[in-house]
Amino acid sequence: MLTYLLNIAFAIAATVLFIQAPEHYDYTYCQALMWVFIAQNALYFLTNKRKNWLGFEFFFALSFFLVNFVYPVFYAPFEERQYWSFFSFAFNDDHVTRATALAYFGYAWYLLGATRLFRLKREEPSEPTFTISMRQYIWFFGITIGAWILFVLTGGLAALQSVYAEGSNLREVGIYSYFNNIFTIGCFFMAIFLFRIPKQKWWFYTLVILSFLLLLLSTGSRQMAISLALILVVGFSMYVYHLKWWQVTLVIGLGSVILFLVMTLRTEGVDTGAWEEKLAHTKLNSFWDIYEDLIVNDVNLFRLYGFAQENDPTWFQGMALDISSPIPGLANVIISHSELPHEMLHGGDLPTYLFMGPDSSWGTGTNMVGEAYRSFGAIGTAIAMFLIGLWVKESFYRAKDSVYWYLMYFLLVSHALIYPRAPLLFDPRTVVWSLILLAIVMGITSHQTQIVHWLNRLGKKKEDQA
Repeated sequence: MLTYLLNIAFAIAATVLFIQAPEHYDYTYCQALMWVFIAQNALYFLTNKRKNWLGFEFFFALSFFLVNFVYPVFYAPFEERQYWSFFSFAFNDDHVTRATALAYFGYAWYLLGATRLFRLKREEPSEPTFTISMRQYIWFFGITIGAWILFVLTGGLAALQSVYAEGSNLREVGIYSYFNNIFTIGCFFMAIFLFRIPKQKWWFYTLVILSFLLLLLSTGSRQMAISLALILVVGFSMYVYHLKWWQVTLVIGLGSVILFLVMTLRTEGVDTGAWEEKLAHTKLNSFWDIYEDLIVNDVNLFRLYGFAQENDPTWFQGMALDISSPIPGLANVIISHSELPHEMLHGGDLPTYLFMGPDSSWGTGTNMVGEAYRSFGAIGTAIAMFLIGLWVKESFYRAKDSVYWYLMYFLLVSHALIYPRAPLLFDPRTVVWSLILLAIVMGITSHQTQIVHWLNRLGKKKEDQA
């Protein structure tokens, strides 16, 4: 109850801070917003009585801080901020403080949603009541391997490798894209349900998952590798060993360095000589430079805030392609029948369109709070972020008794670090396809079990008759 009351107070304070935010850059105001954000999270985790605090909320808070608060406080006051290419894009400096206040406003309402429960007195779920049989897990393994083979045979791996090593268009798609989606879901299944199978099987399937993780990192692609790592770390902490603060800090530090190296070297291919030369010329002007890929997305928040100030709310227009994504081919139909640029129909592409015009070969990313604000305005942002927090919390508690809610929670965990710099809607295609594929596997294996039981009963009956 204390956490709930504190977050109500913070949500009210965040609303006032946003309303009163100055219309020009104010370093002191941005710094105050950052410290209030830190204080709210510190109190949230200290007053939260959950046994295992490591989950979606923790990694989401970490990423949200880097995406929205580091630039206004640690870079904006200094001239050297322009050494990152993203901040050479044109945006109004006067929007920085109000956009930062908007980010905290959205976060405070999200955290209130993550605190509010349908039943306030609810114990933390322990071991899930459902089971995953080895027969079901082998299906997950088979789907993953089969999809990977088809992904490679249809040219997907070569296309992925060429994106960073040869500068190919990141937005190009082909038939391999569908196999990549299924492969991704299969890997998620293996990682999510790993700790639900007998312990003696863990080592083999962990090795398989890590092999795919390292292979993807070697191509320069990091998003899926990060997602798999998050699932494994959170699952291990929840069901095997509760990681302590210093252990989590060590994992985050090591992971940060690895991802920074991948970001720095991914354009060099597999060439150790080129790696050495690139690292020799790599200069870190600040500790925060390690997290460049997250911090630079703050520019999208400023641009989206400015767009919202100049235009009416777009409502669900900017989510049209996301909403249609579970149905193959529907997005192309929508694009062909729309008079708007396709970038206006997909939230993640609007900042790229505003900065670089149509049909860019690469994207700048986006900002979830900025997307909410340009879609629904201030009140709609509070509602949308509150509902996301509620979705996270309900998924966590319902995961104990439902394999589908369990899947949903860990899909959210996989997205925790990416979400602050991603579209507001959480990848509907991955969510819908994952739930459908899980239902198919559960249905097939259930019938297999029934057939085996029927054959066993039939054999026993014949033995009795004999």
